[in-house]
Amino acid sequence: MIVDRSVREAELAFLNAPFEADGWRTALRRLSYATGSAVTQLCGGGMGPTLSFNFFSEERHDPRGHLVNPQLYGPENWRINCSTGVARSIQFERHYAAYRSANPTDFYDDAVSDLDLPFGCQSPLMLDPDGGLVGLAVLRSSRDGPCSPDLIDVFARVARQAHRAVRVEIALGQARGEDMLAGLADSGEMTLLLDRHGRLVAMTETAEAMFDAPCGLRLAGLAVRLADPQEDCALRKAMARLLDGDVIGGPVVHECRIGRSAERPAGMWQLFVTRLPAKRDLLGVEAQLALTLRPLLAP
Repeated sequence: MIVDRSVREAELAFLNAPFEADGWRTALRRLSYATGSAVTQLCGGGMGPTLSFNFFSEERHDPRGHLVNPQLYGPENWRINCSTGVARSIQFERHYAAYRSANPTDFYDDAVSDLDLPFGCQSPLMLDPDGGLVGLAVLRSSRDGPCSPDLIDVFARVARQAHRAVRVEIALGQARGEDMLAGLADSGEMTLLLDRHGRLVAMTETAEAMFDAPCGLRLAGLAVRLADPQEDCALRKAMARLLDGDVIGGPVVHECRIGRSAERPAGMWQLFVTRLPAKRDLLGVEAQLALTLRPLLAP
């Protein structure tokens, strides 16, 4: 029997999660208690082995490291891959069985057996066109048993609040980014703030014109890309170097020219990418990089 009070506490815990230091883990523990489930999980980032965060309601006994093995988040993972691709949809055992019947999943099945987490339900809270996601899941043991209709209803109820909390976290990151740019509002500076995935957090008004420039910027979902594919590839590699370097010895600024064309072989803009002070927000939505463009004089 699911107690309504515990469900309400789980809902409130998710709504408070963006504002509390350990809010997301607290919310996961509340969801685990409300559903009588062994473990609950919140994960996100890119699809497959590029998950940028992966949190559980409790430290599960996992001597083989299944829960943090990136190979187990690939195509054999019937939990992740049975998603319909629709944000806030719900999947559970019926969907898991359908995926297993049509795909090779032995590697993941063995891991699930070792962990004794064969049942559960889940929801992709948010999806973006690049395949990124934020997902919430309930993982149930053999003793817990499969999800009942009542449990799925409770999960859907809590997942609605979790979705709202994720949106709040993103909005807070954007608001802090806009505050960081406030001093540049009247300077004419073309500056954009990006999160660690290259997604737009905030930008100055003059930077908006760069998205109309033939050799400027474009958006792929929320990710900022250079219009020229070769320049874009070089930029993404530079961003990865900036983000992966350690705080003291790693690179801090990358500088290059972009917007090359037959008429402007030397490029139209000087581009500076600056690594900002490291943030440790759960969803990775805080500004991590500042991208500034300055026009070059025509030859």
